Parts: sequence; structure tokens; C-alpha cells
Amino acid sequence: MHDTFLNERIYEALLKMCSENKINKLNKISLTVNIDSHISENSIREHFSERNNYLLGSWTEIIVERQDVGKQNAIIESIEGESSNE
Repeated sequence: MHDTFLNERIYEALLKMCSENKINKLNKISLTVNIDSHISENSIREHFSERNNYLLGSWTEIIVERQDVGKQNAIIESIEGESSNE
């Protein structure tokens, strides 16, 4: 599978953002990847599922846009989610 490293970097960045903001459920993710990237809604869902991570699920809207952002780069434009009460 192409973009395995980028998928992992996106995963780690999302985990960090959720931890910092006490988000325990992602409702929407918007990101931009390179025009030639194989990153897709499905690849992001699979990556979370393979790691048994339940921040993201069937309820999550994932928007992947393609622009010339450089190879192996992604920009997380926004995330929306539900925060824990801690």
C-alpha cells in the first residue's frame, strides 16, 4: 500500500490533537493531501481500525482534498469532535 508512512503520521497527529484537546470522539476530519497521494477516507478508516482505535468510526465524516502540498505531506485543515468532561 502506498502512503503507509503518511497514513501513520496523520494517525499520530490526530491522536496528539485529540489528546491535547480532550476529544474522545471525532465527528469530522478535513485534510489536504498531495494530488498523487493514495490517502483516502477508506485508508484513514482502515488505519484507525487496524489499531483498534475508537476515536473515529462510522459516524465520522472524513473529507480528503487534493492539492499540490508536496509528496508525503498532509495538512489537517480541521477536526470536530466531542470532548470528555475531565
